[in-house]
Amino acid sequence: MAAPKVLLVGMDGAQYEKMQALSLPNINRLQITRSYTGGINGAASQQATVSGPGWATILTGVWTSKHTVTSNDSGLADARYPSLFKRIRDARPNAYIASVTHWGSINNQFFTNDVAGNNFNASNLADQAVADKVVELVNTTPADFVFAHLDDVDEAGHASGFGSAYDSALRAADARLGQMLNAVQARQAANGDDWLVLVTTDHGRDPLLGYNHGNQTQSEKTTFIASSKAMNAEFSQRIVNVSNQDFSGLYGYAAQTWIAPTVLRHLGIEPRADWKLDGAPLTGAVAVRKLLPAQGGQYSFNWFADAVGMIDISRNGEPLASVPALQQGFLDSAAPKGVVDYTLSVNGTPVSLRLNRNEIQSTLDWDTTRSYFFLTDGSYVRYNNVLDRAESGYPQAVTEGNWPGLTPYASKLVGGFSKDASTAYLFLADGTYLRYDKTNDKVEAGYPKPINDSTWPGLGSYATQIVATLRWTGDKVQFFLRDGRYIRYSLTADHADAGYPKAVNNSSWPGVGNYATKIRAAVKWNDTKAYFFLNDGSYIRYNISSDKADAGYPKTVNSSTWPGVLSY
Repeated sequence: MAAPKVLLVGMDGAQYEKMQALSLPNINRLQITRSYTGGINGAASQQATVSGPGWATILTGVWTSKHTVTSNDSGLADARYPSLFKRIRDARPNAYIASVTHWGSINNQFFTNDVAGNNFNASNLADQAVADKVVELVNTTPADFVFAHLDDVDEAGHASGFGSAYDSALRAADARLGQMLNAVQARQAANGDDWLVLVTTDHGRDPLLGYNHGNQTQSEKTTFIASSKAMNAEFSQRIVNVSNQDFSGLYGYAAQTWIAPTVLRHLGIEPRADWKLDGAPLTGAVAVRKLLPAQGGQYSFNWFADAVGMIDISRNGEPLASVPALQQGFLDSAAPKGVVDYTLSVNGTPVSLRLNRNEIQSTLDWDTTRSYFFLTDGSYVRYNNVLDRAESGYPQAVTEGNWPGLTPYASKLVGGFSKDASTAYLFLADGTYLRYDKTNDKVEAGYPKPINDSTWPGLGSYATQIVATLRWTGDKVQFFLRDGRYIRYSLTADHADAGYPKAVNNSSWPGVGNYATKIRAAVKWNDTKAYFFLNDGSYIRYNISSDKADAGYPKTVNSSTWPGVLSY
């Protein structure tokens, strides 16, 4: 029987449309399809369209929500979702495995431990040296799995954008691909080996000039997969009626998460359900296709199926349901809150999906340029007020590294506000509070302390009823209570104003009164507007200048209104 072997070639930053326009001769020796990176926008799988997350996803078969490589500066990938190097080594101890890369971070940063078991590794090589070494390995070693990374195309894009230099880099990369293809074909003819060659890229480029990438645009999310062998329908057939039509139906194509399972199957290593891979092989029997989270606030998801039969669904590794494949959707009404992993199996092949139904638990107005959202699963989001979106790489877990002293209390937060440039206060559900030193970036010693009429005069009787805080204009802070009332507090006088608590109604808070008992968090944006977040997943924009809610609210908190805050 012919020995199965794989060469996986990565062309960093190669824009699919530019490649097609040039009609490159060696890539055209392969079958090619459009694909996508970046996960699902607004979902738990969303990741930055940059090299670190892209190559980590290609080599693991899972999105950044699992491998945890969120940027080019991330450390080791999560060992629970190992790369192809370790998957193959574990399954085939005698396999010859090599990783030859231009960009050193793949070998020396994200997968240092995994590549330690390889037979050969080389990093920081020039592109031509990468191609030459791969040809040598194919010619002189058993070479069961070889990963090659070329970087000149991406460097040309960053240096000069789209244009003649970028096109020249694409042609040069294609010529190097030709060298590797020729070596594989010669080896195959001589030894009768069964080679699969796959070529892909980690990300696209910005749609205008091509200099940069990282965002969720169609151009930056568009990648490609090229194969030396015929693939199954997931590769060859775009699904037009996919449930999510964002980015002109880009999700109707294969995702880059399907590359790693394809490599594994060709090498005789069948993906297992407990690996929780976010893709399935592009060869052999077709698994569940286009498994996507339903847009909204429920634990539900959709898929595409073109055959009868049953799909077995598990939740967090435990059997959940068996449903007809043609049902093409499922709502898990009994799902626990937080991170949930679903695995759907059909034709003996599993594919997984992570959902994260987080909610906003508390907020903190750090300064005029950024705010913080603390979520119910103990994570937080740093929000760029100027760009009006969450910064790349969030949510992140609250740890001693990013919020010194806050970790034991992250799940208890109910409110927070900045008193000034140096001091913030955070309030906890158990009736205590923390003082945060913004200058030294840590919780001050001796906290938490109880909220009582000595520490916060006028709040003591309501310490455990606080659900939200809102820094107001001047020296005022508004404290909102569970029963639909609020207390106005004077920082200058250091006590609650006389006559409070008062009811939150449409006289005291025009436009908010009907939602008084639904308030979950509030944050001041600037001296003209603030936001209320409600416990049903909606929010209200409040006009401080005119002292009333803006027309048209509440609106839903989603990836359009609050980009990157909540994942589904």
